[in-house]
Amino acid sequence: MCICCTLFFSGAPAARAASLPRMYPTVSFQGSWHDIGKQTAMQFGDTIIYTGMIFNTFMSIGAEETLAYYDEVKNLIPASIQEQMEGLAQGLNEYWSIPYDTAWKWVLIANLGFDIMNKHSLDKEVQGCTAFALHSDQGTFLCHNTDNSSANVDLGSLIYYMPDNGDNAFLSFFSAAFVGAALAVNDKGLAVTYNVGGRNKNPAAGLTVLLKTREVMATCSSVAEAVDSFQSFLAAGGTYGYSTSNFLFVDFKDSSMVRIQVCSREIKVTYGQELKPGITYIGYTNEFDDDFSQRTDADLAKASVISSQARYKRLMELLPAFEKYDLETCWEILTDKSSGESDNNTICRRGQSTITTIANIFTATTAYYAVGPPCEYLSLYGAPMAVSMAQKVQPAITGQVTALGKPLAHAQVVLEGSAGSGITLKTYTDESGSYLFNNLESDTYRVRVKKFPHFPGRRVADFQKGQQQTVDIKLLF
Repeated sequence: MCICCTLFFSGAPAARAASLPRMYPTVSFQGSWHDIGKQTAMQFGDTIIYTGMIFNTFMSIGAEETLAYYDEVKNLIPASIQEQMEGLAQGLNEYWSIPYDTAWKWVLIANLGFDIMNKHSLDKEVQGCTAFALHSDQGTFLCHNTDNSSANVDLGSLIYYMPDNGDNAFLSFFSAAFVGAALAVNDKGLAVTYNVGGRNKNPAAGLTVLLKTREVMATCSSVAEAVDSFQSFLAAGGTYGYSTSNFLFVDFKDSSMVRIQVCSREIKVTYGQELKPGITYIGYTNEFDDDFSQRTDADLAKASVISSQARYKRLMELLPAFEKYDLETCWEILTDKSSGESDNNTICRRGQSTITTIANIFTATTAYYAVGPPCEYLSLYGAPMAVSMAQKVQPAITGQVTALGKPLAHAQVVLEGSAGSGITLKTYTDESGSYLFNNLESDTYRVRVKKFPHFPGRRVADFQKGQQQTVDIKLLF
């Protein structure tokens, strides 16, 4: 999910509206960054393994090359990120019985794979995203459509990281396989979105850009601090990796906003501009400014660049066209289909293999999201999911799984909503046999448990939003 603008499996057919998930699993992890990595691996180990295998098999990112690239850039990776990645590998080893050396390779392949891929294919076709921020008398809004392979629609997660070392806690909308931060908001009110950028000037090995934003989310509390963090890294002799980026940061405390365009050895910083009296904005797709890094003639013929420029042109048509700039306006822009059917060049995107995989709107009080093309999602479900910034993770259905009276660890627990709800989530029991599903809508849910060689078990729960319900499951064998 949300691996902005990079194909995982281009052959997958685009998911239609009827199959769009209603929500993503929402979890919270706390403790040291190493412990957070272990907790992530326990719950999402299959996602981490799958992601590493995709990079390895379909993108030809080999273990030996990845280890060599890691040795080249490891001194640029912040210590807390090193700890988190090591925790992921340790969790794969302890909970999924994968040898530590193998687990470490999977973690590195997943988190460094983009840079290695771009090292070999600087001219590779990429997908696209659309981003804009608005400030008006109605509030401040950070808005984003992530466009990606349709195969990634089901891979997303919402993880609330709560480190105990003094770093900021932050909510991340990203695949659990990745340590980086692409769509996130921290407890200081600083939020970020990520788009792939244009052509990389003077490309070099360096710090993966999404690891940089992970550091910013954990350590910065304002737009000024975020900009300084990016600039100071270069001034100290650091380089960013082969993948380029367009980051949009918003500080909801003072409504400031900034776009940071990133190449390996240079960045460009642009602050919010006046759209009309009383309205401040920033908006872009996947292009760099020409005075930062200009497209070649060959670039301009690529389908990805044609799409990016078409979406940017439409965004610039839409932004000044409204009288009121509120949440409804933001959704109207993100769901725009240019008065026709959504296709590869519309803001709400559905290409042959590329679609909008998640739409986000961050405000000072709420993080809204829709899974898949928002024009289809809102038609299907009527409203986006909403995560309160005051209580990002709300426990819903919890319980303990036992077999012959003893806690059953690492059993898979699947939760399914009623027909048409679009809710199917899974998790795994911890060492005490406990499981937890968060942020659920009111519905009747089926809870199923399985772990070989035990007989599976199931129960039904009538759940009311805002409450917490205990559903224990006892397996007879």
